[in-house]
Amino acid sequence: MKIGVNLYPSVGGSGHLATRLGQELARRNHIIHFITYQRPFSLMWEQTKGVHVDLVDRFEYPLFKATGPPYAMALASKIIKSTKEAKLDLIHSHYAIPHAMAAYMAREIVGVPYVVTLHGSDVHTLGLDPAYKPVVKHTVENANGVTAVSEFLKKKAHEELGIEREIHVIPNFIDIQRFKHLNGIRLFVESGCVGLRTDDNSEELNPEEKILLHASNFRKVKRVVELVEIMRIVVDHFPEVRLIIAGDGPTRIEVERKIEALDLCNNIHLLGIKSNMQEIMCSADMLLLNSTLEGMPLVLLEAMSCSLPVVTTPAGGIPELVRPGKDGAVTKGFEQEEFAHTIIELIENDTKRKSLGKAGRKRVEESFSAKKIVTKYEKVFEEAVS
Repeated sequence: MKIGVNLYPSVGGSGHLATRLGQELARRNHIIHFITYQRPFSLMWEQTKGVHVDLVDRFEYPLFKATGPPYAMALASKIIKSTKEAKLDLIHSHYAIPHAMAAYMAREIVGVPYVVTLHGSDVHTLGLDPAYKPVVKHTVENANGVTAVSEFLKKKAHEELGIEREIHVIPNFIDIQRFKHLNGIRLFVESGCVGLRTDDNSEELNPEEKILLHASNFRKVKRVVELVEIMRIVVDHFPEVRLIIAGDGPTRIEVERKIEALDLCNNIHLLGIKSNMQEIMCSADMLLLNSTLEGMPLVLLEAMSCSLPVVTTPAGGIPELVRPGKDGAVTKGFEQEEFAHTIIELIENDTKRKSLGKAGRKRVEESFSAKKIVTKYEKVFEEAVS
């Protein structure tokens, strides 16, 4: 099958999943055309046979100065062009805004069917905004197929977005051969709240110190600022513990200021955006994710696949992935004290921490591997084009 994939190419859950899925489909002899405004982040270091990138034309014009160029229209035009030239059988739209609308327009013009995958805020936040909801609802409702990455999102789409059609729940997945535990990884950081270093002036973290990890796009719902406050509680109990934060985003400045205000510059290190997350995860003792809203976080899948124990909240679809006390530690609520004490408990209990890491890996192997999940997408695609 020849499949066009429209996605956000930057670092983030929906774009990362879309890129991985495209690569896995290409390995199964499908032809994939990523249709977007720049080369997807995950393709920067990888080449996969059968994968193409069709860049959307973007241009400035005085008329668009106040509103910005109409990207959805340019994207729809590129989908039409790619469909005609590459003879695409299907468009797969990841994240409904604006991708479902662009695919809908393309189908109206050239007849190419489209499948929409709902990832999170396109349903529970942005998708509900009156500025977008009527169009999101119509273009999702009228797609040739719809999937969501969790039962939580499916329920939200039905109850709050008003979608009445069938939605297939296909969870996120991980390449369990690529993401697995590696021994002997050494992590170097520079003190003063900055990033990963490998030169002679950097500091190698002591393997005896407990290393905690957080990775996200620094949006408000990720609560990275609150995580710094949580670390103040943890450091009061264990002064040598370190938190490594990978990623970047809107609250970065607030995070830096909070680290300085709470005198945690020697305990918290900001790495920025990194491509070697497997190595970073394999150097840590646990992953922390204290979000208030999630669909199906890829970072949890990556950590669990690397046998890294996770501490997280019951946000959105997380309990569908991490069964509390079995595959990882899931707090009952969202209070900082509870989250901090859950971390402290695992720092104190090496046996329990390692047991959760082992159980997390088993959970991913059994239910969230690429081998088990990609076939489900192929089935939806076949139904959409039939």
